Amino acid sequence: MKLNITKDEIIEYINLNRKSIQFIVLFISYCAGFYLIYQYFFSQFIFIERITASLLGFLLQLFGFDVMVNGIYVTVDNLTLKIIDECTAMFGSIVYISCILAYPSDIQKKITGIALGIPCLYIINMIRLVVLAFVGLSYPDIFEYVHTYLWQTIFIIFVIVIWLIWVDRVVK
Repeated sequence: MKLNITKDEIIEYINLNRKSIQFIVLFISYCAGFYLIYQYFFSQFIFIERITASLLGFLLQLFGFDVMVNGIYVTVDNLTLKIIDECTAMFGSIVYISCILAYPSDIQKKITGIALGIPCLYIINMIRLVVLAFVGLSYPDIFEYVHTYLWQTIFIIFVIVIWLIWVDRVVK
């Protein structure tokens, strides 16, 4: 089966979808740029992981657990969690910021979106880590599934929802 698409049809398609294509190209460019900047300038510093580990330890203590935090390790009973950069909401934040910056809006609205969205994502991430600790203690057999599949999906959905709320409530 051969596709008979003419140059004019491609140009017409691009013209009809110019804003969407521009958003996608900008989004991918911002993501790539921020990931590279993070990888080469910030990933060797583990202060974000340490802050996240300390905050997780504090939150688990509020729930009455005896917690030991040692750098990026959080130990509760027989469960030790290692907080790595993927546990810090950094990558979700990069995707979120890239969505904000790629979307056509004025700078003030973008600043508002970033200033309100990033703390929301970090709070959701901390809830994720607390829930994972509870799952690891209570249902260790399903910990990997909940960690790898369930919460990853939920977090991606939250990134999209927070961005859509910004578009709906701040931009429009």
